[in-house]
Amino acid sequence: MTITRISMLPILREQHAFVAREGQSCCIAMLDIDFFKKINDQYGHSAGDTVLVDLAHLISKILRPYDKIFRYGGEEFLLCIPQVNLNQGYEIIERIRKEVSTMPLNLPDKINITISIGLTLLDPNFPVEQTIDRADKALYAAKNSGRNCTKIWNNDNNF
Repeated sequence: MTITRISMLPILREQHAFVAREGQSCCIAMLDIDFFKKINDQYGHSAGDTVLVDLAHLISKILRPYDKIFRYGGEEFLLCIPQVNLNQGYEIIERIRKEVSTMPLNLPDKINITISIGLTLLDPNFPVEQTIDRADKALYAAKNSGRNCTKIWNNDNNF
């Protein structure tokens, strides 16, 4: 189930408290559809909305029932994947990225979409908003690296 941005921060703060209290790791991923504007421009906003819904359904099928997917804005989604370390989170995110690139779209032309993803750990020592910012910076690094890839934010600011 995709959750709107309105309820995102309370849910992430709850997860943040759980990470701090229990010491379990949690990954946060920011993803963006590459060149989404072209879909809206060529096929219309209704088709773009259908692509967003199809993407959310695909991601939901891959994620576990207790993972969270939030519509962050436009064609961006934020994922909260608890009880995984960075390597496990990367494997999940890469599975999503690869499956999206072969996802059939209900459009007049045979096209595929790709996504760029920024991944980081939910750090119990920093506010949730800073974790979101880190995931966003990693997302921009993925976009700047040619798109259709995943970049990981780490404490050294290396991607």
